[in-house]
Amino acid sequence: MDGAGLDHSCYEPLQQAHQHQAAGDWLSAAAIYAELACRHPDDHRLLANQGNALWLADLPAAARLAYSRALALNPQCLVSRRGLASCLRDLNCFDQALEVHRLLEPIFQHRSEEGQANLWAHSQVLIGLERFGEAFTRMASRRAWAAGRMPSPWNALAAQITLVTEQGFGDSLQFVRFLLPLLRRREAAGLRNGVRLRVEPALVDCFREGLSWLETPPQVDPMSPDDSMQDALTLLELPGALGLQQLPQIRGDGAYLSSPLWVGGGAGRPLQVGLVSAAGHPGADPFCIREFHKRTLPMAILWRLVDALRQSGAQVYDLQFGADACRHRALGLSPLPSGAGLDGFAATARAVAQLDLVISVDTAMAHLMGAMGRFGWVLLPWSADPRWLSAGPLSPWYPRLRLFRQPRPGDWHGAVDQLLDTFKSDHFAAGKAP
Repeated sequence: MDGAGLDHSCYEPLQQAHQHQAAGDWLSAAAIYAELACRHPDDHRLLANQGNALWLADLPAAARLAYSRALALNPQCLVSRRGLASCLRDLNCFDQALEVHRLLEPIFQHRSEEGQANLWAHSQVLIGLERFGEAFTRMASRRAWAAGRMPSPWNALAAQITLVTEQGFGDSLQFVRFLLPLLRRREAAGLRNGVRLRVEPALVDCFREGLSWLETPPQVDPMSPDDSMQDALTLLELPGALGLQQLPQIRGDGAYLSSPLWVGGGAGRPLQVGLVSAAGHPGADPFCIREFHKRTLPMAILWRLVDALRQSGAQVYDLQFGADACRHRALGLSPLPSGAGLDGFAATARAVAQLDLVISVDTAMAHLMGAMGRFGWVLLPWSADPRWLSAGPLSPWYPRLRLFRQPRPGDWHGAVDQLLDTFKSDHFAAGKAP
């Protein structure tokens, strides 16, 4: 906020709050807004800013109180209404969050930044409630509404179709499954070719290899920054464009990426477990930084997990990629077997196929395991992304993944306790797959 309507004594504290925000010190910023709100109890903006800072500090319960106080002063404060929806989602109150998003949808212009953000958040809460058809419809409408037009029907039987990825690697690995109903529909109409998929370079070989089992696999090409998306459909838009109401049926193990190049390891060896403990590197975006810290195992927890797995007879392999690989090297995790590597997702898939089990936090590795139909265990924060639902050990997206959730906010010890209890069960004592 710019301080309009406040006395001059507030300008210096507001500048200090902005400096704290720029440094990522959200608690210090929240403290300043709270103090100013006490001095100006009728100004809802200060409470809204306090709520924003608390939410970015990953304190959704405290942020919810600040937003609620702001809305008591001004029920029409859109910043506080959007913030309240985010808090309700993080508190696993998906039904209440959905109602807030529903009321906001006709207020925002769909083409505005706020309208687009609310539309996306609305769709994700619907996924968390397994109301997939409604979610897919909103996801497919984003670009049309951003351009100021109504969504138009999409022709799945066009001679040539171009699909592109968007957002993160995990989203691409999760939503490439929707190629299967598209290709089935085209095959039933006698169309054998004509689907092109443009993806990030790190995914090209993975999708070329992993989709080669299909009768009519798509042409997979690398995406370049100069590629136009005007005539392309994104993978996140595909299920809505196809009019799907549920997740597509896939074979029993849930695998939709499969390749003869992804060969399993041999028998008669110690249980081999791969480990990914850090989420994707956040960059400078405050939301991404928040998600990184929320999803990443603290070093003390990571060591406790590694040590317990080793004491149970497992050989623990380093599958961490990117800037956080040093975390695993510092703890002496085993390098991958000879010839294996993490240079792109195809190489990672080959490494995963050689292991008995992979344990990962919520990052692209979790989606790769699920897409391959591999046994995988995912450690989740209490306020997990809605795609993992709000409770329970199973995922409707990936039948072979098992989810271990924090029993309360920030409680990684509780999540690791659940995982280790399962690992030490009689099933694992025999050295068998999970």
